[in-house]
Amino acid sequence: MARHWSELTADPNSSVAREHRRKTLEHARAEPVSDRVAYLCGLARAKKVLDIGVVDHELNSRPGEVWLHGEIAKAGKSVLGVDILPKAVEDLKARGYNVLLRDVTADPLDEKFELITCGEVIEHLGNPGGLLKAARKMLLPGGRLVLTTPNPYFASRVRDSVTGRFHESVDHVTFLFPSGVAELAEREGLMLDKFQGILTTRARRPWGKLQMAWSRATKPVASLERFCRSMIFEVVLPDN
Repeated sequence: MARHWSELTADPNSSVAREHRRKTLEHARAEPVSDRVAYLCGLARAKKVLDIGVVDHELNSRPGEVWLHGEIAKAGKSVLGVDILPKAVEDLKARGYNVLLRDVTADPLDEKFELITCGEVIEHLGNPGGLLKAARKMLLPGGRLVLTTPNPYFASRVRDSVTGRFHESVDHVTFLFPSGVAELAEREGLMLDKFQGILTTRARRPWGKLQMAWSRATKPVASLERFCRSMIFEVVLPDN
């Protein structure tokens, strides 16, 4: 199979290019998960991991939230965290975490990893493609970059957009959608291997479960993504 539509046609709007992308998305789409942290820690278990954007809510936490990097650090065989916030990085070092002050999109590490995790970061970047370019340099063959990011098709987000309501972080500059992530990946010689939603707490309650059951029975799996505030995208570096 071609790694990029441009190997098949010069026209990104052609039926050939669209069929190439349709097959990629059809293969990659998966059922939503209930727990983002548990899922990412499962991927990180016993692997050499780079975690990008580790500060998150740890130093300014919200009640009831689990700190992603803290859990990944427990799960991985070897885990390095990076962030661009000097004081927070120094505080984490003082607490014993293996973290580094580094903008890897501008200055990738001269080191290879089995897994790179990047939770709720890419939507803040002025150059999202730079993250995938950096990941390409830091992944081992067969390695995996895992992104979590807000879902533009979440039902409440769509409703707010059409009614003029505003609840997003003002630091968000973009929303990523499956075909767009596939394109960013393929431009760097990577491949979108899997994507899935992360169910909201409401979707996991009885009424939400009934709504999802109806949606599952009457519509494609893609319809379940409207119950997901965020998405997980898994991009791999082919080993051949």
